[in-house]
Amino acid sequence: MTQQAVTEERDDAVGTGADDHDGADAPPPVRRRRDPTVAATLSIVPGLGQLYNFQPRKALTFFLVTLLTLGPSVLLIMAGESFGHDLLQRRSFGLFLLVAFGSIIAFLVLFLLGLTFWASAVVDARRSAKELSEGRPPTQRWLRLKL
Repeated sequence: MTQQAVTEERDDAVGTGADDHDGADAPPPVRRRRDPTVAATLSIVPGLGQLYNFQPRKALTFFLVTLLTLGPSVLLIMAGESFGHDLLQRRSFGLFLLVAFGSIIAFLVLFLLGLTFWASAVVDARRSAKELSEGRPPTQRWLRLKL
């Protein structure tokens, strides 16, 4: 085959040839088969289920948001323990109670928010896989974030 024949064949396969004027006889969109159970299981690591569904921006968002909420909550508890011991040794009981209460509230908020995003990643991966398998584009559930 000549180089020109290969190029024309590639153009026809991609659909960018000169014959594509109105798209009336264009083939239907490719249906991606995705297993919802696999997508949900992969979301044990937040974002992997979205990567499985070919949604990289959404995958990155779920991963970073989960990491940036669960990570600081664990670090807060670890750092708060040593800080609390220092306050108790200095006999600053009032300040200790205030810091302990504030850090517990911050931990709970961050941790619950992280778990919520993690669970949302699992549900979103499952729903998107189901929609892709049915030949529909995934529903835009994150309209404001443009994911």
